[in-house]
Amino acid sequence: MLTKLKKSITFFFNSYWLVEYVMLLEYQQLSFRKLDKKPILISMVDNRRRGNGLTDRFKGIISVYALAKTIGVPYRCIYTHPVYLTSFLIPNQYDWLPKHGELDDTVGGMRFKLLRKQRTAKRLLRVLPLTKQVRVYANNDYLDEINRIFHTEYKWGQLFGELFKVTEPLESKLQCHLDRIGGPYIACVFRFQALLGDFKEYNFKPLGETEQQQLIAKNKKALQQITEESAVPVLVTSDSATFISEIKALANVYTIPGKVVHIDNSADEAEEVYMKSFVDFFMLARAQKVYSVGTKTMYRTDFPAYAAKVNDVPFERILIN
Repeated sequence: MLTKLKKSITFFFNSYWLVEYVMLLEYQQLSFRKLDKKPILISMVDNRRRGNGLTDRFKGIISVYALAKTIGVPYRCIYTHPVYLTSFLIPNQYDWLPKHGELDDTVGGMRFKLLRKQRTAKRLLRVLPLTKQVRVYANNDYLDEINRIFHTEYKWGQLFGELFKVTEPLESKLQCHLDRIGGPYIACVFRFQALLGDFKEYNFKPLGETEQQQLIAKNKKALQQITEESAVPVLVTSDSATFISEIKALANVYTIPGKVVHIDNSADEAEEVYMKSFVDFFMLARAQKVYSVGTKTMYRTDFPAYAAKVNDVPFERILIN
């Protein structure tokens, strides 16, 4: 009985609706009078809630935009942590930047909606019909579900292209790497998390030294096979500087220099450090084909899969035995 009571208390205090109302009272003006503001769906990426990695943030943004587009309401994005998104991406066909005076900051006129661990769009759809401004923290991809429910046929890359174009500084870096590669290329992504001991990510633990060397050797061998079979250069990206140092001298391989951090775990880096993730993402998006390569012990990353979706590039996973 005591165990059940503890579980009930824990569930109550961890309930999303409770957290949402606590946030509402904590961050918004304590006014229950609704201002004369139009309903808006707003994607939120700030320091109030963890947003996971760059790919998960994009998943949530595209999902909320798709719903706003489907029901015909304005969409805005507030992305300020750990760096402003506008340092790398700016509005393209749709202006998602909040306009002066259009946001409602009162308790009576807006709501928070948290979807951090929700695998379906159910909690998101509860905002309908939209009568207030709703600020959504989402990091999952609900596009297929939205298409099914509303009988739409939105493509992820299509919506991404409507929202975003790269800034001039980012485009300059991309063009520099494209010029160095000198033509068409394919791309391989290796995601190790903390396995090789050189990347901080949540509470993941590194392997022992012997196991690390074995893992590097397996992935290097798989990469060599790909490069030998490829008629074009192979762009290699990884979250492990250790692995990059091991393979960057291989024939037909191109790597992008720069420090790699997990965007959700490093809040005090220079803007140039965060730029590296965006450079990697859009270089993958411009490849002829993208591969995610790894063993069963390595993370099944969505970073290359969603980079490939931007320009509808073929994508394939290679599992190493």
